[in-house]
Amino acid sequence: MSKRSQRINKAISDSGLSYGELSKITGIPKSALQRYATGETEKVPSDRIELIAEATKVSAEYIMGWETEKPATIKDDGLDVDARLLLAIYDRLEYGQRRELLKYAKFQESEQNQ
Repeated sequence: MSKRSQRINKAISDSGLSYGELSKITGIPKSALQRYATGETEKVPSDRIELIAEATKVSAEYIMGWETEKPATIKDDGLDVDARLLLAIYDRLEYGQRRELLKYAKFQESEQNQ
């Protein structure tokens, strides 16, 4: 197993996310995440490394082996898995779809507050 695979595996493990949860957040298939973490697949696209790093709160540089030690966290946003998933979905939407999602969220909030 390569150092990169070991670091991907550790980042996922330390994040407390399951492969399924990480897949939902990143949009990377669960099977691909497992192959990256076990070293079965050595060639990991850089955009996927960035997605995994962001979701697991480490730097892409750490996963790549360019940083020798894992930082404590990139940022501790305090968000739960559902909130992180919602933000990841929002980031992938186009402007009009984002506006619709926000309208729906505001509607749900007003329903809750009644």
